[in-house]
Amino acid sequence: MTDSHSTATTPPAMQNFLAHYTPTQTTPAAPALIEAYRGLLPDALLELWRIGGIGQYNDGLLNVIDPDRYKDVLWGWLMREEEDPSRLPIAISAFGTLFYYRRLSDEGDEDVASIDPHTSDGEVLIWSLEDFFNETLCDPEFVEQDLEAPLFRDALAAQGPLAPDQMYCPVPALRLGGSKRADALDRGDAATHLDFLLQLALGE
Repeated sequence: MTDSHSTATTPPAMQNFLAHYTPTQTTPAAPALIEAYRGLLPDALLELWRIGGIGQYNDGLLNVIDPDRYKDVLWGWLMREEEDPSRLPIAISAFGTLFYYRRLSDEGDEDVASIDPHTSDGEVLIWSLEDFFNETLCDPEFVEQDLEAPLFRDALAAQGPLAPDQMYCPVPALRLGGSKRADALDRGDAATHLDFLLQLALGE
């Protein structure tokens, strides 16, 4: 497990991200996992997996994730009937917003998009994975509004810290009349809850 990073080993592509996000519960990715995604995800992210690790950053405000755990549920949200390695999950917020990488062409065109599982809203955030980590995630307005940092601080105090691959879940779910208040949240396995929210969305 890692709880700090050294500027001497920081991958240059992710220096700004790691200046704003401290690994708090992370594990360096296994070489086999890195090689499995080489050519499917940018090298900058694979290097972050190796040096910063997969897991929680800033106490769980953001999780850098193993795509193997989340790709099936992402493809479900995207209504893909078959595997689509051009769309891969890369991170998740404390409240379940799923961030995913889109490889748009073999010439290097790419972007990062998001899905809010509570509302089914999706949007393209930025046209570069490195810029997503170094710019979007480091923008104070994005942190406050999209990552919901104030609610995260309240949830952390009211419900306790998240374990790796957990998220804060409104109980009941928002689609069932729940509320995103710190005292109305629980902690649960993120991939399982994302699938549950998908089933709710499909049932509407």
